[in-house]
Amino acid sequence: MATGLTSHYTRPLSFSEGRPLRITSSVRVVLIALALIALYRVASLLLHDPMLALANNYDQIRYTGCYDVGPIRPGVPAWHSNPHAPLSLYGTQPIPEGNCYWSTDLLFGAPVAMAWRIAEWAGGPAEHSVRTLGALRLAAWLLVAVWVTASLCRSGRPDVAAAHLLALAVVAADPVNTLYLNTFYAEAGALFGLYLALAGALVCIARPGRVAFAAAATGAALLAGSKFQHAILPLLLALGLIVAHDCRMRRAAVALLLGGLAGGAVQLYQGTRAIPLAEAIAATNRVNFVLTTVLPNVADAGATVARLGLPPACAELSGKSIYQLQEPVETLCPGLRELGALPAWGALLAEPRAWFRAMQRMPPYMLWIPDYLGIVEGVDGKPLPAGQFTLSRWIDHRPLGLLALFGLPWLVWAATWILRAGPLARGFAGACAIGSVAAAGIALFGDGYVELGKHAHLTFSLALASLAVPAAGLVRQLAQPRAIAHRDAGELADRAAPLKK
Repeated sequence: MATGLTSHYTRPLSFSEGRPLRITSSVRVVLIALALIALYRVASLLLHDPMLALANNYDQIRYTGCYDVGPIRPGVPAWHSNPHAPLSLYGTQPIPEGNCYWSTDLLFGAPVAMAWRIAEWAGGPAEHSVRTLGALRLAAWLLVAVWVTASLCRSGRPDVAAAHLLALAVVAADPVNTLYLNTFYAEAGALFGLYLALAGALVCIARPGRVAFAAAATGAALLAGSKFQHAILPLLLALGLIVAHDCRMRRAAVALLLGGLAGGAVQLYQGTRAIPLAEAIAATNRVNFVLTTVLPNVADAGATVARLGLPPACAELSGKSIYQLQEPVETLCPGLRELGALPAWGALLAEPRAWFRAMQRMPPYMLWIPDYLGIVEGVDGKPLPAGQFTLSRWIDHRPLGLLALFGLPWLVWAATWILRAGPLARGFAGACAIGSVAAAGIALFGDGYVELGKHAHLTFSLALASLAVPAAGLVRQLAQPRAIAHRDAGELADRAAPLKK
């Protein structure tokens, strides 16, 4: 029989392997402080007057068209974009049929739109604030954050709970993410789905149970179903967990796989819907990818155009997006709109140097906060106020900063293997590394360089979230000595008690 002070002790799983930790007064202060910082950052932006949000580049109309609601602008149709400044007042307005694009984010927008209709039916005003939607989104985030923090603390992992709250305070609460809350953009639902998927997976590993499994699966479904480009992202996050080579990770990986398949099926089915909106979006994406990404980076644009079966005149459009063409693309380059996605992707992948050139040219287009969309209501084109701290000021328009960001999760992942960190650290870092690259790569192959930063917005959050791994290790190192002393003293007292008798 094994003997010693730790003979009856089973080592738990954590970001850094070790004994379960007690929630000391210092750890409790850290948890409360991080939670308050996160809440303050989000609330200060959501309640800001005038309203702060990303203006509508038209994408929001794809979703408000499902409810027949739109911004109130006298004399301007509800289905027109307003990229210069956000609008806070919405009302029930007819939108032409065929402008409804499915997304799991409709689960947030639909209840709000229904509440507005009920209020109008009951004799209330016909104008409604989009801040109601932001409040609903915030409530969902708070509910999950409280559950995750409490579950991790009950599992003896306040170090992971502190790292989780740090990620919320620094990354999730950054304006780059919270600017989507007071909007109908599906990016808000995608970000929440990513958070619920990863946080649910952490709890599923640390404190296995049906609730945690369901939470991780639900988050994966919300993420995969939010936008077509995220349809396979949960499956890649699951791959990061599986690579950790630990049986305790499999349950969480299965939850992500099942939820991802369910949500992805929604978007894959949507791709088969014969509606003008879906067909126009797919065609526009292919045109932008070929013109902005394939032709400028291949060795011979003319030869590539010929291999794709397009007329030679198409090569002259290299570097222009569909929005920069002076005439319809059908006139300038017949057949490009009908070109399949696989031939277009193959044209770039067939030349490794072209693919590398395409990636090298990404930084100028990877803007975490799009500079072509207004942010302050009532003022056209005004950027985020200086009083709102954001990490984007250190990353946008800084190629070296962006390069460091891309490499960050891979360095953290490599460190977890070199330093022989626990499976949870390896799995979480792997999910962040694989997910960050996948989100950027899929966005590039989707719409090319057009709005690349907005389409790849999850890349930034996933990369920075990897810092939760060393943060948890630091908290554990600071808290563990006292915890070990308390436990060892208790075990010595228990062993000495029979001798006194």
